[in-house]
Amino acid sequence: MADNIIDFNPTLLGEEPLFYRFCKNILQEFRNKSSDEKELYLKDQKEQLTKSNSFKTLSESSLSLVFAKSLLLDLLFQDWELRVRGERIWLEYPVYDDSETDLMMEKERVRKRHLFARDMQLSEKSVVDFINRMERRHLTAKGWHSIFSLMRDGALLSQDLTRADLLSEPERHNALQKIISPYIQVVEIEKRCEHTGLFLSDIWRYFRHTWVNEYKSLPGRSISILIRDAAYKNHPIIGIAALGSSVAQQNVRDNWIGWSSSSFINKISESPLTKYSKWLIETLNGLIKEIYVSDLVSEKILSAKDLKRPSPELISSLRKKSVEFKKNHHKFPHHSKFNSENNSFLTWKKRAQTFLFKSKRCQALADLLSIKNSFQSHGLINGTRSELREAINYSPFLASVGKLIRKAKGKRVGINMMDIIVCGSIAPYNHLLGGKLVCMLLTSPEIVEAYQDRYRESVSLIASSMNGKATVRKPKLVFLGTTSLYGIGSSQYNRIKIPASEFGGEGSELIEYKNLGYSEGYGSFHLSKETLKLGNILVGRRKGGKRVNSIFGEGANPLIRKIRESFENIGLDPDPILNHGNKRIVYGIPLAKNFREFLMGFEKTPKYIIPVKKVKEKSDLISMYWIKRWLSKRIQKSEVLESIRQHTLSYPITHGAKVPLIPKNQEAELELDFN
Repeated sequence: MADNIIDFNPTLLGEEPLFYRFCKNILQEFRNKSSDEKELYLKDQKEQLTKSNSFKTLSESSLSLVFAKSLLLDLLFQDWELRVRGERIWLEYPVYDDSETDLMMEKERVRKRHLFARDMQLSEKSVVDFINRMERRHLTAKGWHSIFSLMRDGALLSQDLTRADLLSEPERHNALQKIISPYIQVVEIEKRCEHTGLFLSDIWRYFRHTWVNEYKSLPGRSISILIRDAAYKNHPIIGIAALGSSVAQQNVRDNWIGWSSSSFINKISESPLTKYSKWLIETLNGLIKEIYVSDLVSEKILSAKDLKRPSPELISSLRKKSVEFKKNHHKFPHHSKFNSENNSFLTWKKRAQTFLFKSKRCQALADLLSIKNSFQSHGLINGTRSELREAINYSPFLASVGKLIRKAKGKRVGINMMDIIVCGSIAPYNHLLGGKLVCMLLTSPEIVEAYQDRYRESVSLIASSMNGKATVRKPKLVFLGTTSLYGIGSSQYNRIKIPASEFGGEGSELIEYKNLGYSEGYGSFHLSKETLKLGNILVGRRKGGKRVNSIFGEGANPLIRKIRESFENIGLDPDPILNHGNKRIVYGIPLAKNFREFLMGFEKTPKYIIPVKKVKEKSDLISMYWIKRWLSKRIQKSEVLESIRQHTLSYPITHGAKVPLIPKNQEAELELDFN
């Protein structure tokens, strides 16, 4: 097996000898130590580093040193090997082959990375306080309750399932419907559980802390979901899920949908139809019309004529203006923030005129008008088939088509599709393949309707700031995407197929979690919050002000841009560090038969595989299908029933849905709910 290698010789403003000594001390401590002993040492070093420094008061050289140490500890904990020879420092990490042994080792390492971050979070005082509060009984409007009121007793459930297993198949299916009766509950802010009086958002958050990876808030659009069991008192939680805004760039997904420039160019090259020609013209003109230009016209930066017949000189001028406005934004970034201080008086037109959005508008216009100039130069003017057949012979035209595809995708990716961010079941339902139930219920028309209800009047912040007026896009959800936590091994998403005929759809159609391939294994999940915080402070001290201000609208993924810049600031190459190698399986879940045509803008109305009507009945039918397809067979395994039996609510509570790692000295003080 080969090795990844990171050259790790940071530039630390004179503190390099101290960092070198730090590395040598680690190697000295690691000698003759087991993996567990090394892990404890690294945790201790991390805690000392965090507790002994007030990051904001450090000098720039000291801050750089602490940042480099924190980053090194993150990587060492995730099994990178430290090497020091002479004055050179580097890290090595094995690249595994496709053998089962190596792949399982890699899976375990990935799991370890996630657990490290989660366990660090569970040691934070605010988190411990939250967990203790949820586990302590409170007198609510519904009586005395705690989070334990929402866990199902496994011993009682196992008894019921054992009796059901003795029945014939039709009788067993009917009995199981009465033993487990799932339903969807969408979490709403400040709404309480009608059975326990606990806040739904707190219930969701508590069970999220039982996941392998750490809990993080969801940016952008999001919907948190509880799957509950109406068959038992208090309607215990079967599982949780969350949908979040889709990532803007996912190559495997985009190629499959047809959003990549190469796939669309192949399409029009093979079939240069009139509908494609007209789509190119209409899409381009539609994107241009959505950009506010009145101030640019009044300032003579461009004219109405320029929008119809743009010249190369105009495009170049717009790009220069964009750079100029961006520099002004970096000097006065607070003017562009969306906050309570400016929300009341900063209209959409005023937002459009801030330096940030003025820069963005000039850049967007330059890009779109460059495409328009290319189209016109190669004869695509009226959108006829003959124009397209001639234009596709020129590579500059095809390059412009690719640019337009990327622009058009941005209009749909955050509105008509969502990513499954969280999805799974909790004990004891996890032993019954409850995760597959949660997966299946996320495809219910009830979720489509809930998404539409939540965002039907939602104003798009970026689009409105670019347009100079409130812009509302119709939230028609036609596609879900997600990735596995690991790149190998069993996944709860595997073999999820629901015949539409079960729910009144056409017999040949399926709702399916389709395996699209693998992600690229690039990101920041393996970096601790302390390291990210230090990097953020470090970037903020750059001469000339912040280049990345975390202002909504500055661009895609400001976190990654900040991290990259912080690494570059101390002379480290960000790519091998961010390329964590944890490739994940990418899944696509179409909810509409014409999802590709709808997402591309060829068709205006989605044709849903499961009709969006009587939505709660559809959810019930999905649950019944899960009972027949998975649950009925699962309970025939004695070892499964025995595993379920272990999750009891008798003192001391050892239920698997209980958040782990609560300090023992605090556990004894809790007033536990045994009911």
